[in-house]
Amino acid sequence: MIIITAEPGDPPDAAGYRGTPADMVRNSLRIFHEAMENGGIERRGRPTPFHRNMRHILDAFWPNEALNTQLRKTWLTNAVLCPAKVTGGAHPGRVERTCVQTYLARQLELFPTAFVVALGAKAEARMRAAGLPFDAGGLHPSARKSFGEKATSWGAAARRFHERKFDGAALQGDDGTNSVSSERSVSKTLRPGRQFDEDVRTMVAALPTPTGEFFARITHHPDYDFRVGRMQSMIYFRDKKVGGLNRRASHWYFSKVFVREHGNADLMDSHGFDHVIHNEAHDYWLGRERTTSAHFEDAMVAMTGVRL
Repeated sequence: MIIITAEPGDPPDAAGYRGTPADMVRNSLRIFHEAMENGGIERRGRPTPFHRNMRHILDAFWPNEALNTQLRKTWLTNAVLCPAKVTGGAHPGRVERTCVQTYLARQLELFPTAFVVALGAKAEARMRAAGLPFDAGGLHPSARKSFGEKATSWGAAARRFHERKFDGAALQGDDGTNSVSSERSVSKTLRPGRQFDEDVRTMVAALPTPTGEFFARITHHPDYDFRVGRMQSMIYFRDKKVGGLNRRASHWYFSKVFVREHGNADLMDSHGFDHVIHNEAHDYWLGRERTTSAHFEDAMVAMTGVRL
């Protein structure tokens, strides 16, 4: 599960940010964990409700589980990673757009099947403006509403989560075939011999005909499958991620890990893919302009040795 709020608040009274970047990250994590355990922090000598209410939220989504277990199952982040000049104030529009596209969108790509909750009107508005979908909304933990109103909104979001929660069991479809339920209705894994469900059919119908036919052939292949995320259609070969199509940017890409294990730079260059490095932790092989599903398929088959 991913929980998104608008932006960080001011630091607690006793916070200090010194040392190396790694030291500051560890210190921030320590402060957060202590605040979650102890029911909050103090700012200007007054207790704040954020962490105390976040405990109530986690309990609604992960009842009867210890805090450490709840946190291992939850990614908490912000739509904008920088605090506003005044707590709860506005950011310039260009800052919001840059932060959401540069950081939040990439975080969501890391967890394509996660159930996403946007807490607060600002978080919801920023995600909608960027075209980033979320599964449920709720009041911000520090909203100036009664606890009853806030708890009602969190409970409604948690009920949606539990309705969609993936239990690993195969369900019987209307057509007699097996289908797989996932945490998000738009994130499906297609296994050999299974029919398109409605979400996948909608995705394929929106693609150019050759691309849609490419994904249809994957559906019925014993060695390939694909998964539909918010922005990507990710292709797998024997349960290893190959790469896929970023539908928003309309570009094809290959996983650096798959290329390292099955291909090489010369092969990728010959099929029209360039190595793109954003930073030490984020790089991949990106198709050049006008790269098509046919180019991707040729490169994929050259690495796997298995034709569609």
